[in-house]
Amino acid sequence: MDAPAAADALLAAALPESHSWPGRTDAAALAPLPNTPAVLLLVDGAGAPVQLLTTQQLRRSLLARLGEPPAPRRGRVDLGAVVRGVRWRVVACPFEARWWYWRLARALYPREYRRLVSFGPAWFLHVDWAQPIPELRVTERVWDLPGAFVGPWPSRSEAQRALEGLWDLFDLCRHPEEVRRAPRGRRCAYAEMGRCDAPCDGSAPLAAYVARCRAAWEFATRGPAAWLADAAERMRTAAAAQEFERAGQIKQQMRFAQHWQTAWEPHVRPAEALTALLVLPVTRRKKWLLMLLRHGDLQAGPVVPARKFPAAAVTWLQAAATEPPGPATPTERMEQTWLVAHLLFGREAASTLVYWLPAEGLPAGLETELAKRAAELRPPPPEEEPTEADRAAAQRSGPPAAKGDPSAPGEFGTTGACGA
Repeated sequence: MDAPAAADALLAAALPESHSWPGRTDAAALAPLPNTPAVLLLVDGAGAPVQLLTTQQLRRSLLARLGEPPAPRRGRVDLGAVVRGVRWRVVACPFEARWWYWRLARALYPREYRRLVSFGPAWFLHVDWAQPIPELRVTERVWDLPGAFVGPWPSRSEAQRALEGLWDLFDLCRHPEEVRRAPRGRRCAYAEMGRCDAPCDGSAPLAAYVARCRAAWEFATRGPAAWLADAAERMRTAAAAQEFERAGQIKQQMRFAQHWQTAWEPHVRPAEALTALLVLPVTRRKKWLLMLLRHGDLQAGPVVPARKFPAAAVTWLQAAATEPPGPATPTERMEQTWLVAHLLFGREAASTLVYWLPAEGLPAGLETELAKRAAELRPPPPEEEPTEADRAAAQRSGPPAAKGDPSAPGEFGTTGACGA
């Protein structure tokens, strides 16, 4: 299937509802539309896309955008003079809206969709063990590069801090390009200070350096508990031998490992273990939307009443486990992983249950555990309802520019003008 045909097929499946009108619309023409959260596509008289956006209130949003013509101003577009219809999908929550918006934007605007969505990259540590000399590094290209990944971190700077901590704990080279030149690499200041055994110039065998890389990766993927226990024993031994400088160095390294354990370990895991049930609060209703993340692929599940949630979630997971993940490309898997990572660290995290599932199957007692975890969630953050002043300002300013996340009043955080 070629790209235009694929986009048309996605549009038909993603936006099942539609409504049209012959001229400039008004409240009467929009009366049949629901006033619910939705992903929508404004179209012209020929059905061509004009603007893709999300909203908390479909009917009200359209009336504000398409009603009375705005005062003339240079650079403004009178959408009401162009738009002759709308296609939409009702969504349960902001996360579902962002997911559908992303899917539609990448199909409709493949060259510019990344600047239209409201989320950016998530950050991972990466290593390719197939390389003769492995190198641990920071990347956002999870699933899109060969090798292994661990993450996500909430920012690139946090991931870089994690990498530099591994350099320090396991005496890894700060200049891996020199190690790749071994034994003709140049020694750096760390080797001169005795903090590196200089595999770059052949002073130490490369096998020992690769072993340290693997030890660092084991720390990153399995957590610091075993390393902390060993470090505590080494610190006591150094102190008993009155090697206080060495004991102090180990103590400082332990502070970093403890930070890893408390701040990062709850979310950081190998990419192949990124399998989770997402339980998302439905907007203005006592219900949950279930979604499943598997190896970067997102699968939407049912909306279930809160009182039936644990049992319904287990039943759905049992059925979903028998189906393979969707046929997503590596880039799609990467970007959906970014989307979930931003959920983990964003303002909705406190009201969303992310339950990591083990690779060996659903654990015993899952229904009880889900009920317990759901009871600990905080209510979702309040929605920003538009005031009369907000709506008047939106009409005066016209549609938002097609850049990032304009956070328009009354919209979810993924609104963007995509242009005709």
